[in-house]
Amino acid sequence: MGILEFMDAKNTLDTAECWRLLEAQTLGRLATATDQGPRIWPINYRVRGESLIFRSAPGSKVWDIGRDGRVAFEVDGLESGLHWSVVVLGTAQVIDEDDPGPRTEHDELMLVAPGPKPILFRITPDSVSGLRFVSALEPSPLWNDRPVGWRSPS
Repeated sequence: MGILEFMDAKNTLDTAECWRLLEAQTLGRLATATDQGPRIWPINYRVRGESLIFRSAPGSKVWDIGRDGRVAFEVDGLESGLHWSVVVLGTAQVIDEDDPGPRTEHDELMLVAPGPKPILFRITPDSVSGLRFVSALEPSPLWNDRPVGWRSPS
């Protein structure tokens, strides 16, 4: 299959596949709204039911969400030689530690950044979407020839 056939093929991920990919990762990017435009934060997260949970220390991120809870969250990766990206648009809210939402052993957040993160948030999605794609800069078996911009290692 050449790149044109692949690009014409269905490369949009269905919702179940998006959730599978979200569940397989623990680090993503959260975009919050500010007066100066979007601000992007790396966060550790977990899937809980059909929502995402994450922790934060007090600061700009908490202030941004308190001012406008609408957020975007993105995670991406590489699987079977294809890149993928999943985007969640929704609302972030502070939740109690005693939140009755569904819990699993995967709820424990593996925090990368040091320091306490006492504030627990839930992102309730309005939409979840994703896609798979080939890189224009890496050789791929889907390409008949080398992609534009690709350079052989020297």
